[in-house]
Amino acid sequence: MKKKLDCIMLIDDDFATNLFHKLVIEESGFAVNIVVKNSAEEALDYLKKPFNEISPKPNLIFLDINMPRMSGWDFLEHYKELPLEKKAENIIVMLSTSCNPDDLARAERNPCVKDYRSKPLTVLMLEEILDKFFELPQAASA
Repeated sequence: MKKKLDCIMLIDDDFATNLFHKLVIEESGFAVNIVVKNSAEEALDYLKKPFNEISPKPNLIFLDINMPRMSGWDFLEHYKELPLEKKAENIIVMLSTSCNPDDLARAERNPCVKDYRSKPLTVLMLEEILDKFFELPQAASA
């Protein structure tokens, strides 16, 4: 029996990182849908459009900090301007290789960011995040 989210979104400009993290989520069985966006701009465009079966609303967003054109910090500035129905119940976790204490402190001060984790994403990390932020019914094991 596992907890299962409807949708997890990955926002990272690195193709290999997104592929690896997607595989971790798929193999863990913690999400029905996984949405991968290669830039903060793509992610914002996705969040602004209507949600449906093909484009589900993310419950959990893993956000990289250092991306070209629009950083994770820039994404958060635009994200906070979205209508409430577009962001309500979204949990944003910064997922970065940055060990800069200023980044951690900045994440802790940002009300949109619920957690800060170091890459790579692991099954244990997913379990901890789901236990910490989501009260989900247990899904039957396959």
